[in-house]
Amino acid sequence: MTASAETKALPAFLALDFVTYIVENYSHDPAVVHHAARALESARRAGMPVFHVVPGPMREQIHELMAPRHGEPVLAKTSFAAFATTDLHERLQAAGVGEVVIAGVATSGTVLSTARWAHDIGYRVSICADACADPDPQAHSALVDESIFPDSWLGLWRIAHIMQSGEVGDRSG
Repeated sequence: MTASAETKALPAFLALDFVTYIVENYSHDPAVVHHAARALESARRAGMPVFHVVPGPMREQIHELMAPRHGEPVLAKTSFAAFATTDLHERLQAAGVGEVVIAGVATSGTVLSTARWAHDIGYRVSICADACADPDPQAHSALVDESIFPDSWLGLWRIAHIMQSGEVGDRSG
């Protein structure tokens, strides 16, 4: 099942793997969680549905700057992608979402996997580049900066709108 054409305008914010251990050990950019918190707050102000997706065993270890608010679901996953082992797609469909705005650690792991899956099942995808990080800064750059490998199919720009945390509120439909 794909995201329906009539719901293409409503975006949701996906906060991926923002648990303290992952942020502190798998990010090339120590400021990533601050950028992500800014993006998260903008999404909330814009009225976007917010979904936190984290590794199952780390469900209670969400970074304090990314803490869920009342009503924001925390989905426990057991794979790289946020969709594979959760009911995220069903929840997005029930909320009428047609676009996902993604922030997460690591860019080459959960962000890449989730973005490609979302695109493949019909969602518009936006990547909040400064609210994503990777253990390898070159991998991160290759995925979010078209100038690195402009002819490659590796880059997320092929399937997503690449943006900065300050632009999240502009995606409100």
